[in-house]
Amino acid sequence: MKLEEFVSVRVGRNISRINEIHNQTLEIYSYEDLTEDIDGLYLDSNSSPSHKNAEKIDVHVSEVGNVVFSFVSSKAAIVSEKNAGKIINQNFAKLMIEDKKLDPSYLCYALNESQSMKKQMAISMQGSTIPKLTPAILKSLDMKLPSVEKQQVIGKAYLALRKRIALAKKQADLEELLFLEVLKKLDE
Repeated sequence: MKLEEFVSVRVGRNISRINEIHNQTLEIYSYEDLTEDIDGLYLDSNSSPSHKNAEKIDVHVSEVGNVVFSFVSSKAAIVSEKNAGKIINQNFAKLMIEDKKLDPSYLCYALNESQSMKKQMAISMQGSTIPKLTPAILKSLDMKLPSVEKQQVIGKAYLALRKRIALAKKQADLEELLFLEVLKKLDE
């Protein structure tokens, strides 16, 4: 099944135009924000998009629980509370899940880790000088959908793994700093 059967792709705004119109500095969703969100350190496991006033929602503003996809890195993440409210620029798309048959965490897993999806993306970007996925290519990707229950298990396990890897890296970085400080003290 094509991804477009389950998901609407809303490409971010051209940031230079936004700043010209509003004449103010806006918080922009960045690659660093995406990386933080992939790591899941600030994501509540029960997060889902909040639609308090659906008709007033700007599709270019990130909300907790939204799935955001980077066209440059071809990575997807679920927006955390820390990064909610930021403007999504043209290098990203908000993937709006239209069908309850698709779990957001499974969508992230499939886009980030599925060998089938990676292969389709690589083939679609062949011949490009700058390999970058387009919204049309993204929509046309074939996706295998297991049952919702299985998706939830896979998605939850994937997010837990990403968080565990990020915490282990953070711990290793802190240990390195500690050891370097101890060595510095010993060398004095």
